[in-house]
Amino acid sequence: MENSELDSRGNESVVKRVSISKLSRSSNDMDDATRPVWLEATESFYKKLNRIAKECQLSRYEALSKGLDALFREMQVRRSALNRNIKSPSQSEVFRRTMGQVSRNYWATLSPEEKRERAKKSAQARWGRHSDQLLRTTTIRS
Repeated sequence: MENSELDSRGNESVVKRVSISKLSRSSNDMDDATRPVWLEATESFYKKLNRIAKECQLSRYEALSKGLDALFREMQVRRSALNRNIKSPSQSEVFRRTMGQVSRNYWATLSPEEKRERAKKSAQARWGRHSDQLLRTTTIRS
């Protein structure tokens, strides 16, 4: 529906009213990335945001940012190879916790020297450095 309104200069302009139900589309609909998201936020959204930010002792921006990060991590876990092969979420969580405990138990059996050596090998593999390059940079920094 369209209404006539006066803008700040007193000029008449046509304003198109859109109901909240049309704005709050499901995630399956196309999302216009150029449209600011706060235009679709409702009063209940801001109440929830304020409550969560206050409870977590964060600014509203930090609460939103951390929430988005958590959502992304959750999606990564859901799409992981483990979850693709183990259909039950409870089974995959039990498996994940079990493997974490196995890893902690294994690392607890290693001496500090063995841990250092494993960490060094992992860093070399990760960064593609040879031991002599790693030693050179360590000596320069010292």
